[in-house]
Amino acid sequence: MIATTDDVETLTVWIGVERFDSGADVCVRARFFADRPHEVEVAGFANTASAPLSHLILTATMGNWARLRRLHLADRVVSPAELWSGFSGTGFAEHGRFPLTELTRAGAAAVVSATGDEDDPWSVDYAADTADHWRFLGRRAVQTWRVDDPHPQLEARVNARWSYWASASEIPGGPAFENVEIVEPFRQGAALRFSVEPLD
Repeated sequence: MIATTDDVETLTVWIGVERFDSGADVCVRARFFADRPHEVEVAGFANTASAPLSHLILTATMGNWARLRRLHLADRVVSPAELWSGFSGTGFAEHGRFPLTELTRAGAAAVVSATGDEDDPWSVDYAADTADHWRFLGRRAVQTWRVDDPHPQLEARVNARWSYWASASEIPGGPAFENVEIVEPFRQGAALRFSVEPLD
């Protein structure tokens, strides 16, 4: 649906989700704003028939493709090497968890961002068996979650991989963050904003 809000054109898309075995029955609203071309706002809703929800986690994944290795918190930057020293293998690392008190604030909003650590991510050497779709293209960017009205129990969570998904191909430079997500107690229609802003 196309509409105008405060003189800004918006595009709203509703996404149906297959009912979960747990009884969770949800849908997701994605909204795009003409004046924020690198951002999408997402919000989760429980349908009438849904089992009660404690959380509904909307996640940003594919951090391995951009080889995200810097998680920007309020007073420090953390890396996979710090969180999971010596991690390897083809599975996911355990989640690193950061409460609201450790996140950057922009007024009332909570913000957490992730970036790569390579000046020239196009020139790395890949393992010979790395699938073409994992080879980085495009522009360096900062990926950011912003929550304008954060719940006091909000957390940012990240995990990492040593190898690309569905393969044993080592990620150049070592483990990188894969899933970057915001987790807070479920609130019907609570909106999160995710952006991928070019750095150059």
